[in-house]
Amino acid sequence: MTVINLSVCFALWAITIWRAPGAWRNKQKRSLWAAFFVLALEMCFSTDNAARWLDATLGVNSFSALLKHMAAVTAAAFVLDFLAAASASSRPSTTADGSRRLLRAGVVVPAMTLTVMVVLFTIAERPHEAVDLLTAYPDDSLVLAYVLVWTTYFGWAMLTASRLSWLWSRRPGPALLRRGLGLICLGTSIGIFYSVHRASMLFFARFDVQPLSADTDTVLNGLLALVPLLLISVGSTMPAYPKVRAALLHHRYLIKLYPLWDHLSEAAPQIRYGHRRHRVRDAIDVRDTRDRLYRRTIEIRDAMLILNGSAPMSVRLRAADHVEDAGLTGSAATTAADACWLRASREARTAGLARTANPEVPAQAGHDLDSEARLLLDLSDAYFSELAITFARQHVERLSNSRSTFSGATP
Repeated sequence: MTVINLSVCFALWAITIWRAPGAWRNKQKRSLWAAFFVLALEMCFSTDNAARWLDATLGVNSFSALLKHMAAVTAAAFVLDFLAAASASSRPSTTADGSRRLLRAGVVVPAMTLTVMVVLFTIAERPHEAVDLLTAYPDDSLVLAYVLVWTTYFGWAMLTASRLSWLWSRRPGPALLRRGLGLICLGTSIGIFYSVHRASMLFFARFDVQPLSADTDTVLNGLLALVPLLLISVGSTMPAYPKVRAALLHHRYLIKLYPLWDHLSEAAPQIRYGHRRHRVRDAIDVRDTRDRLYRRTIEIRDAMLILNGSAPMSVRLRAADHVEDAGLTGSAATTAADACWLRASREARTAGLARTANPEVPAQAGHDLDSEARLLLDLSDAYFSELAITFARQHVERLSNSRSTFSGATP
């Protein structure tokens, strides 16, 4: 269970950090972000060793149990607030009264629940340290009342969240949103089962009946508490998967286009909008990925436009013949030919041998950012290939020999 707890803790903190910018910009997302933050904070003390360390540090027996239950109540209230607010905003005003009532109840009821829990925890006798209050003090009426209070609220919140997420998932909308709501509904349904299980264990304990062994009950409680967290986490982030996938893809494009951009910008430094950053620093920066990729494709095209003027038609025809001799055909041949004359023009410009010519229209161009990035990636692969390097070397040698011949013929 320790490995599972740590994995869930890591996942919750990752989701919390990832959702923080969106929650900062949009107040409608803050309730769900707050739920993940509370759960991530509580999961830091989810293992027995961490719980006992916290209790020993604070000098309060079983404080970690109170923290866990308060986190469950608070997170459930935030999830309920998020679902109720979203449901109210997506319905006509005449049908949103129930959701508004839930919004009001989502503040008063959990606040009262937390107050009663703290009072009962404070006045209950806790002579020794225990991670699970119910197991340690099964005959204490105050502990029993404490467990019943938080279990009742948690069960009611999960039941209400299940109803809201199920109804919302039946409404027209994006498929991923409806599937995510379905997973949230499944997770909250398991949360209801968790509450019923805890209540039934209380009932059996009053009659000295133990249907499950202590170890089995502990493992089952852990699973029933963690599985809903995973399902709610996955369900709430599922609508954002396309954006995450696009961001990761754009970042990959950005990293892979760096060598081409860097090599071209050495010959045409005026294309750079800002200062040149090291490749590693550029790769680990995940901010504004789409805008940076858009800028990078523009700067590469600007460099190609500048170098375009140093590649006359004769060079382009030789590049096409060079590629044809290598056995390439179709779009691959067109890309390879562009890479050949581009590299040749770049090397000639760097060597001070470039000649001015009439610019030609680009042979290929993308119709959006993704297609443009893919096209430039293909160009980059061809640009750094031995085929393009050989053609560029031959081109520079030809220009150098031509200049030497011209210089020798001059009196």
